[in-house]
Amino acid sequence: MSKPHPLDGFAGSWALVTGSAREQGLGFAFARQIAARNINLVLLDILDEELQSRAAELRSQYGVEVRPIAADLGDLSVYPAIMDALGDVSVDVLICDHMFSPKDTPKILDMPLNVHNQMIDINARAYVNLVHRFGNPMLKRGRGAIVIVSSGGGLIPAPYTGPYAANKAFQTVFGEALWYETRDTGIDVLVMSAGLMDTQGDALSKYPRWQLADPADAAAETLNAIGRKHLVMPGRPNRLVTLINTRLMSRRRAVMTMGRFMERGLGKTSG
Repeated sequence: MSKPHPLDGFAGSWALVTGSAREQGLGFAFARQIAARNINLVLLDILDEELQSRAAELRSQYGVEVRPIAADLGDLSVYPAIMDALGDVSVDVLICDHMFSPKDTPKILDMPLNVHNQMIDINARAYVNLVHRFGNPMLKRGRGAIVIVSSGGGLIPAPYTGPYAANKAFQTVFGEALWYETRDTGIDVLVMSAGLMDTQGDALSKYPRWQLADPADAAAETLNAIGRKHLVMPGRPNRLVTLINTRLMSRRRAVMTMGRFMERGLGKTSG
């Protein structure tokens, strides 16, 4: 007899998924699988038109309620309006999946300071705001699930995406500490340490195909780990690369190896 799914107890309730507007993205993969378990959805992203399309698709295919909310999560002024819009529902599942990173992947000192600050606002401060605002009501109810989507880049510093990796390191440590502090409260906290994922079309065409995970598979493995693990690394390639770089190499060698890997994948030179 198969084990019940960790989300089965939330059927009829509400889940909020950030970064869920792009059809091929990980956020929407989470949303589809959550909707398939009869959980209503709040889709939160900055892309309003795409959000409306994703919401209509989920309503039609799964028959759940869906509320799309377009907002820039890097702007602290949007949070009261988000909370007001959801004042009549209890969000029992929170999936923090949004992120921002410049497409041109500049070196740290070449990237404008305002872009650094924008990344911190969206990739770090927004996670804290969401977890704090939705986690405290979960604490009072004694039930809930929080998934923080981090990255292997937070464990293995990735040159040319250094600010992104640094934000991911913040998310990982923040999430693991939160898991410990809430482990006996009825809230299940899970950190997802994602690897390379097939969500960006040709943008990752120079990376080895065997390392690119399917978003649906990664989302399924992650959701199934809620309440069973505190950190999950979906996919064997992701786990293998992480093992080699964090256990079998010195820290310096791992950074050098990752730097050369990123140079090849991004078409950059070390000069």
